[in-house]
Amino acid sequence: MSTDSSHGPVPSYIEQLLHPERIETLDPFRVLSLCPVNPRDTVADIGCGPGYFTLPLAKFLINGKVFALDTSDEMIEACQHRIDDAHMGNVAVMKCGEYDFPLEPASVDGLFIAFVVHDPDDRVRFLTAVRELLRPRGWCFILEWHKKETESGPPQERRITPDELGQIAKDSGFRVQSSKDVNAEQYLTILTNR
Repeated sequence: MSTDSSHGPVPSYIEQLLHPERIETLDPFRVLSLCPVNPRDTVADIGCGPGYFTLPLAKFLINGKVFALDTSDEMIEACQHRIDDAHMGNVAVMKCGEYDFPLEPASVDGLFIAFVVHDPDDRVRFLTAVRELLRPRGWCFILEWHKKETESGPPQERRITPDELGQIAKDSGFRVQSSKDVNAEQYLTILTNR
């Protein structure tokens, strides 16, 4: 999920994901202000990587919990290290498969999926699998790259437009609530579980 051969060596990719300058275009707290998360929610951070959004989520969820999931051992280790350093007791970091997740069906209030939906070959299967984790009327917050030339991000052929994401979401059983730009290169889409 968060690791892909196009990203290059894992340690340098982790450094890139956590680089302090990233906050200038993608401030995690500003992004969370756009997310329908409630301080009591249980949230799955799918494709958590080294925890760029996991820590801010955990800090916001003062009476909630975060399940930080990733397919990469290196990303899980980096995320766990950051969680330990921050002494966050409301986060469980776990390994998952691309379409298999170690959580019970209907066990979370929300899904936070940052720059992951473009990765799987079968995107409908991926979103269908994560939707099963959601309670009825739960929310799904997705960040993705616009399908245009940018200095960073996935290759053009992997990117998906907001309209394409909306169709994939509908095909996966979600209802599209809203979509908007986060910055010039990235957008968010909010889905709800029917």
